[in-house]
Amino acid sequence: MIAHDGRNPPKQANVGMSTSIFDLRPALKSDFDFCKTLYKSSMKPLLSALDAWDEQKATTTFKGYFKTEEIQIISVDGCQAGWIQVSETESAINIDQIHLFEKFRALGIGTRLINNTKIDATRKEKPVLLSLIRGNTAVKLYQRLGFEPDGKDDTKFHMRWDR
Repeated sequence: MIAHDGRNPPKQANVGMSTSIFDLRPALKSDFDFCKTLYKSSMKPLLSALDAWDEQKATTTFKGYFKTEEIQIISVDGCQAGWIQVSETESAINIDQIHLFEKFRALGIGTRLINNTKIDATRKEKPVLLSLIRGNTAVKLYQRLGFEPDGKDDTKFHMRWDR
C-alpha cells in the first residue's frame, strides 16, 4: 500500500480538513514504544467502557501483536500520525490494527488505508476481515466502506468485506 510516493511531498498537513496525503514506511523494532503507546491510548477508553481494561494484559497482548513485517508507520508532513497492521493468510487479508492520533482522525487517512487494502484483496481474490472493540465509532466507517457483520464476542464485533 502506497499512499504517497514522496515525489511531491505536501507542504502542510491541513489538520482539521479532509486530506488523504500521508506517507507509509515499514515499521522498525525501534517503533515498538511508539506503537505500544498509541495502541494503549486507543484501546484503554474502549475497553474501560466495557469494564475490560487490564494494563498488564494490554502490554502482554501488544507484545504478541507487534510484528514489524506486518506494520507500517503512518506520517503526515514528517509527523508520526499512527500505524496500521495488516496480515494475510491463505484465505483472507486481515486488518489487524489501525491506530491514529486523534488530530489525524477524520482526515480520510483510514478510508484510504482501508480502500488500498480492499484493492489488494480484490487482486488476490480474498475477503478482508477485521475486528473492533464494541463502542468503537470506526464501525460507521467500516459499514460505509461495505463491511458487514461477521460475528461478535464479549468485547469485539467482527466484520467482513467481500469483493
